[in-house]
Amino acid sequence: MSSSLHKKNTRFYLILLIPAVCLYCLALIGPLFMGTVPSAFYDWNIIKAKRNFIGLGNFMELFRDKQFLTSLVFTLKLGIVTVTLNNIAAFTISYFLNERIFAKGLTRSMFFMPNTIGGIMVSFIWCFLFTNVFPKMFAAAGMESLAQISWFGSGSMAFITIVVAAVWTGSGFLMVLYLAGLQNISTDILEAGEIDGCTGLKKVVMIQLPLLMPTITINLFVSIAGAFKSFDIPYAMTGGGPAGATNTIALNIYRDAFSTYNMGYACAKSVILFVIVMIITCGQLRLTRTKEVQM
Repeated sequence: MSSSLHKKNTRFYLILLIPAVCLYCLALIGPLFMGTVPSAFYDWNIIKAKRNFIGLGNFMELFRDKQFLTSLVFTLKLGIVTVTLNNIAAFTISYFLNERIFAKGLTRSMFFMPNTIGGIMVSFIWCFLFTNVFPKMFAAAGMESLAQISWFGSGSMAFITIVVAAVWTGSGFLMVLYLAGLQNISTDILEAGEIDGCTGLKKVVMIQLPLLMPTITINLFVSIAGAFKSFDIPYAMTGGGPAGATNTIALNIYRDAFSTYNMGYACAKSVILFVIVMIITCGQLRLTRTKEVQM
């Protein structure tokens, strides 16, 4: 009886998923495999409206494209730094918010709020802070050397501004997931560990982090995919400058597609980006899932 009821409910749930799956295929899977991938094998300028089949020509050109290779290196660097800092910040905030603190709900909302703001607006906020607020604040404090810093004058300083904005806006969502994972850990396990003398940092490393591995797996997947698709914050804050030093792959693809209108070449870069993200995320999922433990 229960088995037949379970099968009936499963069929019902699958039917409910059909509209969402159809929309997903229409918005993502369809354009990817019916538009982007085939177009990568053509010399296609959308202004001229002509497409000439060139096979692997676009992909071969990528290895000679210094701007693309530079943007690839910068995206990898940005991804490593932002993914690491986002997860460290999110876990640290969630750890303290999981304790008994005053106005816990309001504090959580304040940390999550930056995630609800669009990337362009976040960029405008931080540009204003770096160019107007911080110099005046440091000058008032007598820190003239810090007040005269040109935050967007060099590639390294512009990189810092992008990282700060990305971590500020991205850690809130990860914090919610970490908080849910911490609250899902049985208090019996924590109390048993404390009885055995496992407290403080030792409790975090030996008990909480191993039991949080499913949440860590999800958060790493989300943050890695988001870092490689980074577009709005670098575009609004630096425009890829100075001298292309903060040019991400997504920004490089956008300029090929909508500045030079070389859509075929841009599609080839999109395919490469898709493959890179797929390889890294699949490797990350396989690695972190082997470390998951059951509660």
